[in-house]
Amino acid sequence: MAGEMPALGVEDVKAILEERAWAPRQLDEHTLRCTLESEAGEIRLVVRHAGPWMYLAVLPFLDAAGLKPWGGGKYPPRFLGRILAVNYNLTLVKFALDDEGDLTLRAELPTESMQRGEVEVALDLLVGVTQQYRIPVRDALLDAGRATERPSLLPQAPASHPPLPSEEPIDDGPSIEAHEPKVDLAANPLPRES
Repeated sequence: MAGEMPALGVEDVKAILEERAWAPRQLDEHTLRCTLESEAGEIRLVVRHAGPWMYLAVLPFLDAAGLKPWGGGKYPPRFLGRILAVNYNLTLVKFALDDEGDLTLRAELPTESMQRGEVEVALDLLVGVTQQYRIPVRDALLDAGRATERPSLLPQAPASHPPLPSEEPIDDGPSIEAHEPKVDLAANPLPRES
């Protein structure tokens, strides 16, 4: 049809990356990888053209070596909730977990009507958000991890399940006995006032 732009392919995206002097390496016929130096450390950018979608990601977002024992799907309580809260404020790019459970920053673009400007904006946001958030996110992860290592000043929370029958009964007070409910369906209804 007249006026329609052809969809961008891997070669088009490779040209965009080369224009930025990001030296893309082609990993396979659908995947490109760039390594950029930034104030926030090395940014490993992966671009994959997967038919109807193009996936762009900073993979991994955090350097796993400095995060032990966190990463690989293991994170302290409430850390991922904080990441979701950050996602709420981001446009086009979002934090996610990859197949190994490592934190990534991703953008997904539909290829059907994708234009060069959309790819450029996604690339700018991936690099900009990485520079802005990498160190605060790393620090939040480490702080959350340290918080789980400190002993709590609060008393231990009660179990959220009933005690097992094999456990010793508590002799501190009256126990509550559970009985089968007994409802007399044949009972006479209460009189109504006229």
